[in-house]
Amino acid sequence: MRLSIFFVPMLLLQYLTASVATKTLKNLTTDQSALLAFKAHVVDYRSALANNWSMSSPICNWIGISCGLPHQRVTALNHLDMGLGGTIPSHLGNLLFLMSLDLALNNFHGHLAHELGQLRRLRFISFTFNKLSGSIPTWIDVLSKLRILSLCNNSLTGLIPNSLFNLSKLEMLDAMFNVIDGSIPSGIRNLSNLFNLNLGYNNLQVRPSYLYLNSVGVFLFCLSIILVMPPQCNYNTFA
Repeated sequence: MRLSIFFVPMLLLQYLTASVATKTLKNLTTDQSALLAFKAHVVDYRSALANNWSMSSPICNWIGISCGLPHQRVTALNHLDMGLGGTIPSHLGNLLFLMSLDLALNNFHGHLAHELGQLRRLRFISFTFNKLSGSIPTWIDVLSKLRILSLCNNSLTGLIPNSLFNLSKLEMLDAMFNVIDGSIPSGIRNLSNLFNLNLGYNNLQVRPSYLYLNSVGVFLFCLSIILVMPPQCNYNTFA
């Protein structure tokens, strides 16, 4: 009887330990598969990934990768100025614990895949200084935790989607130096946490009344225009 009293808890502990280990391995395999697909898809001009992302080392030790504790899932992909090109692969949408995605100063082109909308934990996105085209995706509002969105110096076109202004936690929006046109939606009033808004050097129209809504954020937006043109802030092209 005494043996069974001690034996059952030990079996239960072993089962739980094995279950957690199996789940962790499965999660790591999911993230590893997504990263290897990313590696195979992009153009690696400087062989940065080829020389570092090896199956012989844990993915959390790979260059540009950060993992969280205790689950050891990939939480950050920082590939700033790493000489990468091609299109941004949809496989990144499988990194479900990703909070920071920085692909700035590379040579990526093409549209943003809708699979990126699966990254619901994202707080930070930077695609600055690439060659991305197409419009800002309408699904952007599913990234409800997003705080910083930097898209400047690309070739984005089209209108600013109303859905962008559903990102109530957004603190910085930088889309300067693109080819975005149309007018700025009145939904800009919803961005109560915004403190840095840069939409200059596009083909946008704006009502002056929109520029005095959220104190600091709108002030910086207007200031960026005043620096390069008279302070009416309602020209067709902010240049």
